Amino acid sequence: MTIEQIKEKTLYGDYTLLGQVMGINAPAAKMRFFRGDEIAKKALLKIIANRETLIKEFQKKTKKA
Repeated sequence: MTIEQIKEKTLYGDYTLLGQVMGINAPAAKMRFFRGDEIAKKALLKIIANRETLIKEFQKKTKKA
């Protein structure tokens, strides 16, 4: 995925969480991502994937209930 494709999938709070994961503040994490830092890119992809999985999981449970 390109930076632009990842950027389209980010939501409010993703960079804050990225900063926490990386042990830096959110603006620094965001800048590292935009500069092409591989660790930041991998972590943000994982944040997005985990969020999407969590949403799907809970939507399935609420539809069954």
